Amino acid sequence: MAAYKTELLKQYIRRIFLDLLIIPFAFYLAWFVRFDCHVPPGEWRTLTRYLFPIACVYITINATSGIYRRLWAYASFRDVILLTETVGLGTLILVVVNFTFTNYHHYRLSTGGLIFGGFLTLTLSTIAKYRRQLMTVFLASWSRSAGSNPERILIVGVNEAAQQLATHIYMGKSMVDYELVGFVDDDPNGKGMNINGVEILGTTAQIQTLVRDKQIDIIIIARRPADQEETWKLISTCLETTAQVKVLPDMMEVVGEGYQDPLTLRDVSIDDILGRAPATVNDEACKHIVADKVVLVTGAAGSIGSELCRQILRFRPRLLLALDNSETGLYELNLELNQDSHSDLQLIIADVSDWHKVKRVFQQYKPHVVFHAAAYKHVPLIECHPDEALRVNIMGTVIVSEAAHKYEAERFVFISTDKAVDPSSVMGTSKRIGELWMKAMSERSDTCFTTVRFGNVIGSRGSVLPTFTRQIELGGPVTVTHPEMHRFFISIPEAVSLVLQSAALSKSGEVFMLEMGEEVSILDLAQRMIRLRGLRVNKDREIEFVGVRPGEKLHEELSYDYEFREETLHPRIYSLRCPDGLIDHDTLLGAILILTNSLRLPEGVQRVYEGIFQIASLDIDGFLNKVAGLDLMRDWCQLTDSTIVRARI
Repeated sequence: MAAYKTELLKQYIRRIFLDLLIIPFAFYLAWFVRFDCHVPPGEWRTLTRYLFPIACVYITINATSGIYRRLWAYASFRDVILLTETVGLGTLILVVVNFTFTNYHHYRLSTGGLIFGGFLTLTLSTIAKYRRQLMTVFLASWSRSAGSNPERILIVGVNEAAQQLATHIYMGKSMVDYELVGFVDDDPNGKGMNINGVEILGTTAQIQTLVRDKQIDIIIIARRPADQEETWKLISTCLETTAQVKVLPDMMEVVGEGYQDPLTLRDVSIDDILGRAPATVNDEACKHIVADKVVLVTGAAGSIGSELCRQILRFRPRLLLALDNSETGLYELNLELNQDSHSDLQLIIADVSDWHKVKRVFQQYKPHVVFHAAAYKHVPLIECHPDEALRVNIMGTVIVSEAAHKYEAERFVFISTDKAVDPSSVMGTSKRIGELWMKAMSERSDTCFTTVRFGNVIGSRGSVLPTFTRQIELGGPVTVTHPEMHRFFISIPEAVSLVLQSAALSKSGEVFMLEMGEEVSILDLAQRMIRLRGLRVNKDREIEFVGVRPGEKLHEELSYDYEFREETLHPRIYSLRCPDGLIDHDTLLGAILILTNSLRLPEGVQRVYEGIFQIASLDIDGFLNKVAGLDLMRDWCQLTDSTIVRARI
């Protein structure tokens, strides 16, 4: 502390000493100009007599106003205003005192000299305090005039971030040598105006012409339209030029992505063409449900599961259990998350459909919170293997949730999908049965059972975006199933952060739906990804329609007609209210067990395929009749008739 105060005192002394040099020089120069280089000896003597009191006035005001506490290497316009106010106040005091002393002294200082001396003091003080910035600007200007070959820049959009970027470039603070040619903006009042000496050249409709005429090397998008379609039109226009296209991240990205410099430029990404702004969550609420607790994540090596592990570790759980049946996936996850051999991460190789192994995990670790992300998810593949959907997606959910109930976990979060709404695929129906099971479990358990439903995640393994990327890199064709195919998209980090937020908001039995924005045309997405690489659709890369695959729908839905959507504390999370008692626990469990046992029968896989759809649609009578060979009405009547006959006898 003493060393800190000593260093601060040294800073004060250095800055006061600088003012003791500037102020006398400014006033001597002012007198020299005031008297046209012929200063009478009496004026020199009078000025010299009062120079120290004059300097004391300015220094005292500077000290009391905090001028000496400011870091002028990072000064802004507000600092110049403050300096102007302090020097102006000091000059006013000197003029007033000078008039007052006229009555008591034969000589008084020249009023014009005092005012001009104050002006020169302000000018020289500003130059001295801004010397680093001025030197930077001078060297940058000299470097440009010395024959360097900078990249010529056009900035799209006029806002505060664009202005800061322009200043950043002009002062030569960029890692790359840039020359700012101008701005474009759609505000009609801006045409022909300039910002810091750089002209607004036109509107976004003129970008292609300006790039050609001004020989632009790089287009920087500083402000994007709020509308998704308008954003893509702007990006598309920029991509059709010969210039590189860069994006200045907005404040949400700077905070979310952890940019060290808010003026860091990035390439156009898939998030830009999907037009979805990142969501923010309440970290304190998320921390409350996992901090200092044992947390189990099933399917931990998958896209959602691995991101759950990453984000949960930020909130300092007592122990994170990462469970998956993929040895390689867990090994790679451990390499990423456990580089320093932390004791708060435990890898578990297990299959969620193995009751004995799951039971041992719960017995040993007794997790407080379970995030159940383990599932088979590839629609066309699972369509051919309904028995695996039954084993993993349905029985795995039953086994893990029953263990959570038995060992008194606090909460259980089931990861569902939009494909569970009016499902047309085995994968969707298996997830729908999982949702029904969560509702049934919530009515008999003290554990908080919650479902979170959302659409496709960007970049997950086997999803459409990596597939398109790989096809474009290999030269095409880019395969689209149907020209009218549409899907909802959300990024993996955003989906997981909203899952954690949903868990913090949840009450038992609730179904949460994440706000997914507008459906995206898969054909449009393929075209945009081709153009994002600077290629031409159906010239450089062909698009080929291959037909709708088994189990796929042209449009997905996020909720049933009978589900009532309610807002929550988070704008991107909705609670779906549905009728109570859709199906009771024992009935649903009995149907699932009958379906499992039917695999032993001839044509068991086909029976499972049909039975999964019937259970998901709550047609239990039809299921028992079709799969188990039972007819409840007929058997009940027979049982009743035989009972009556026996009674009569």
